[in-house]
Amino acid sequence: MVLAQWREIRWSLWLGLTFLFLVLIGLVQGGLWLKAFATSADQLPIEEVALMGERRFTADQEVRDALHNLETWSLFTADVGQIRDALDDLPWVDRVTVRREWPNRLRVFLVEQQPVAHWDGEGWLNDRAEPFQAPVRPGLDALPELRGPQGSASKVWQMWQQVSELLALNGHTGHSLSLSGRHAWQLVLDNGIALELGRKDTLARVQRFIDVWPELQRDGRVPERVDLRYDTGLAVRWQQNEQEKQKG
Repeated sequence: MVLAQWREIRWSLWLGLTFLFLVLIGLVQGGLWLKAFATSADQLPIEEVALMGERRFTADQEVRDALHNLETWSLFTADVGQIRDALDDLPWVDRVTVRREWPNRLRVFLVEQQPVAHWDGEGWLNDRAEPFQAPVRPGLDALPELRGPQGSASKVWQMWQQVSELLALNGHTGHSLSLSGRHAWQLVLDNGIALELGRKDTLARVQRFIDVWPELQRDGRVPERVDLRYDTGLAVRWQQNEQEKQKG
């Protein structure tokens, strides 16, 4: 009797172990199949990229070129970080967000740089007063020309905002503002007149020019350069007219 019960228990144990083994094999095979399915670009290809965000300076072809690896990835194997970095490397792109959307789409949100000024000739300044490099695009010629030593972009931009507001209130328009390596300011108006402002009392010196501008216009001569680096007064170099140029 005892022997029969033992045999019955042993067979039940073997059956249980065999069932468990088969279940484990099924789980492993199912996991391998699911992994192969999820990582196969043929099974879950990325069929659509939803490109969001207003773009003025980044062309569709630039985005396509940056995303050329998408054909080799599935929705699950797509390296979101690599995609973000590739788009972020585009010169006019400021920041990027990339998200997966089931079953076959990536949602990409691009934010472009917002240029507020030319910087040091070939670069740009964005709306956070950060310099960046990017190709020239149409419609940006009217932006002011700003220059300064390395690390001075924010200082120059803040001064430009103050100076341009003061000029606008008095009927003048600025074209460029430069800060030299010795921290001296030069302002050029849109009519080509250069104002040497020195290293201190910058806004007060701009106001001094505004105050004397009616006097400078009286005899019909046009200033070429106005030196305002004096505590009081100023020095003027006049533009030559055609007769003076011929005599020279």
